[in-house]
Amino acid sequence: VKQERDQVLEDLGNVERAFSDLHRKYERTREVVQGFKTNEDQLKVAVEDLNRKYRKAEERYDLLKTHAETKLDEANQKLGEIQRSKAGEIAKLQALLRKAEMGVASLERTVEQKTRENEELTKICDELISRVGQ
Repeated sequence: VKQERDQVLEDLGNVERAFSDLHRKYERTREVVQGFKTNEDQLKVAVEDLNRKYRKAEERYDLLKTHAETKLDEANQKLGEIQRSKAGEIAKLQALLRKAEMGVASLERTVEQKTRENEELTKICDELISRVGQ
């Protein structure tokens, strides 16, 4: 009976130690799971915050893109208007240049003609002077 009792007490001690080890492992596992849960909650909050920031940045990008496209269209229109007005101005100036060149050419011909006439008159005068002098 004593031997059975000692065996039962030993078994009881073994069971108590096993239960104690199991309880410690359970507590550590519960703490780890709680840490995981806390990390998961923090990560969910961070993901929501990042998603909100991303959507806000995307909206801002779209707004800036639209604004830039509008400004670019306006600048292209102004450039086209300037090019058209300058093309007309250039054509006008080219016509004035041609007119001035024709006037210069006409004056040059007139100068050549007057120079020839002067030479002829000078010859005539020289002949007259030489006749009178003889």
